[in-house]
Order: sequence, then C-alpha cells, then structure tokens
Amino acid sequence: MKHPSTRSIAAIIGAALVVAGSALALAAVYVADPAPLAAPSGVAIDLATDHPASADPSAESPSRLAATPQEPPWRSKQREVERSLLRAEGHTDSVGAVALIAFDPALQPTAAPGARSAASSTPTRTVLDGGATPLRGVWAGTAAELSRYLLVSVLSPRFTVPASTLAGYYVHLAAEVGLRADILWAQMLHETGFGSYTGSVRPEQNNFAGIGATGNGAPGLAFPTAEAGVQAHVAHMVAYVFLADQAAWTNSSTDPRYDSVSPRGAARTLSDLDGRWAVPGVGYSVAIERHVRAINAR
Repeated sequence: MKHPSTRSIAAIIGAALVVAGSALALAAVYVADPAPLAAPSGVAIDLATDHPASADPSAESPSRLAATPQEPPWRSKQREVERSLLRAEGHTDSVGAVALIAFDPALQPTAAPGARSAASSTPTRTVLDGGATPLRGVWAGTAAELSRYLLVSVLSPRFTVPASTLAGYYVHLAAEVGLRADILWAQMLHETGFGSYTGSVRPEQNNFAGIGATGNGAPGLAFPTAEAGVQAHVAHMVAYVFLADQAAWTNSSTDPRYDSVSPRGAARTLSDLDGRWAVPGVGYSVAIERHVRAINAR
C-alpha cells in the first residue's frame, strides 16, 4: 500500500481550506444581506414571508409564524417620502426622517377647506375699537339677549316671525359656520332699521341684509321664509370672510349673489366691510360696532 506523498497531502489540505473559506464568505454575505433566495421560474414570492404566495399559512413553520408581518401601505408611502426628503437634503440614511415629517410646519398637512381651529370656536364677547373686532368666532351670548336689545328700541318689529325666533336662527346658523351672531344681528338691525323697514326692502322679502338692494329703489332679493333669509345673510358673509364654503348650505342656492363676491375671504374685521358690503360704506362698520358693543354691555 502506497502512502500519500507530502505534495498530495498539501493539496488536500489546501482544497479543504478553500472550501472552508468559501463557506465562511457565503455566511458573511447572508448575515450582511439576508435576501430571500430566488424562486423557481413562475413561482410568486411573498416578500413579507419569503415563501411562495400560494403557500398555505397553516403549514408555516414556527419561525415563519414569528416573522414580522408586512408593514401597512401607509407606512410604505411614508418611508418613500422620508427617503425623498433625505435625498433632497443630501442625506443617505433614514435617521431623523420621521421627526422631520412630524415637526416641520411646512410639511404638516393643511386643514380641509372650511375647517375651523379650536380657538375660533371658543365663545367670545370681545369687542375691539376702530372696527377691529374679528368677524370670525362664536358669540358667547344667547338669542334672548339679541331679541331683548331689539325690543327695547322697537316694540313691534315688522319681521315675518317673532324677534326671539329670528334671533334663534342667527345664533344657530352663525355658530355653525364660525361667524359671530352678535355682529350679524347688529348688521341686520342697521340694514332693516330695527325691523321698521323704512327703505326699499319690504318685510315680506325676508331679506335682512339688503342683499341685492343696490339703491335707486331696487328692492333686492326675496326669500320664502325668515330662516331662509337668515341663511342667505350668513352665507353672504361667509363669502366675504372665508375662501372656502363653511357648510353644505353656504352656496349660490342659498344666496343667489354668493358667487358674485370678489375677492373671497377679504373681510377679516368689521372695518373690512366698509366699501365692500356697503359702497361707499363710510361709517358702515362704525354704526354696526356701536350696536355690537351695546349688545355685549353688562
């Protein structure tokens, strides 16, 4: 029996070392990037579990059952946004991307049209000087206060409904769209002469803000009910104050002149109505402000 030569032994040992080195290299690659093996031709792979998509989940091994579930689509989209933001900033990793999205005001989603902040819904009675009182807000008073202020001056206003009912419409509808009922009520008193209707608009028109009454005896628009008239008044003010509709009824179906207001959203305070709602409007907001202040006096 021949014994292997020294050269043969060295060759065998060298081959074994090569095989061992290759195995270690493959193991290192797998640890660094444990990508799933390619599927046989024509077999779909579920990227969440690395097994054929048609496999029966009940047949999964314990290790598969313990695998992390596929992330929801919204998170995938968020990751895409994070990566694009980081690339734009010149970064190559994702550290801090979530914080960037969460705390950069420029990247925060804007509120839907018509949405009002909690601050604008806080009831208020504040009346500022010089026509600076904001038109937006929710008034802290009651319909009884509004009707009482009217009835102290005029015992029998010529509205088509009792003053208390009319005031209730203003309080409810104004709050629904984020406008101050006391300001709209004061405007109505100014436009109708405290319900006396001494101008070209008649009581039966239910037109409480002179909408369409452009002078020279033009009577303006007419509305079928007092509530419809209040809706038209409030909707018309929405067109002056807001860029977007504030309720399902703030549109041209309620107020035929709704779309004629231009520019939209230009009136922020009482003084902004001068030359807009009333033309030329000199002293218009001052007269309304006087009533608003009196309504809120305690």
